Amino acid sequence: MSNTDDTGALTRGLRDFFAAANGTDLAQAYARIAAHCEAPPPPDNWDETEFAFNRLFVGPGPLAAPPFSSVYLDPEPKLMGRSTSLVRAVHQALGLQSAWFGSVPDDHLAVELDTALALNALAAKALANAELAELRRYFMVGHMGRWVPLFADRVLAQHPQPGPIVTAIRRLELWLAEQIAALPPERSGPKKAKTAQSFSNLQLATGGNNA
Repeated sequence: MSNTDDTGALTRGLRDFFAAANGTDLAQAYARIAAHCEAPPPPDNWDETEFAFNRLFVGPGPLAAPPFSSVYLDPEPKLMGRSTSLVRAVHQALGLQSAWFGSVPDDHLAVELDTALALNALAAKALANAELAELRRYFMVGHMGRWVPLFADRVLAQHPQPGPIVTAIRRLELWLAEQIAALPPERSGPKKAKTAQSFSNLQLATGGNNA
């Protein structure tokens, strides 16, 4: 397994961890994450981890660390904000639709990890597609690269946390760094300007630039 997660197995493990509905889902996703890093052994009982997971990411009640990009990037930290529309616009540009469409906001971390999977798969099939490469860079660097570190810091500030959650967050941080490092060089010249304009139009269409 390469550090850049060529098969997407680690990305799927992280996606499924943050999309987990119960302790069984967490245990299965954690096993996939642990296959790609040195990780503490799983707990015998996942009740404590499930309770902490719900307090952080699911509810009921106010979330200690909401897993939604709009909370960290939008001028007003709220769900279903500009970032949600931006991710949905990226899906539309790629001809994709979230597997959780209509039930989970498009800027949820699990949905964005799924989007990264799709971008990587498309990029592997279209190596010469410069605009796709720039869209991938934009999504990984200009979007996930801006909010995921803030999210991770918020989770880790809520200490102590069960080992599986800390491991997932640490591996998420490393995954993001590896994904960004593996991106092809940023292009320059008129083609870059054209692509930058298309991204600007995408941002305007969603009501802003997440600034």
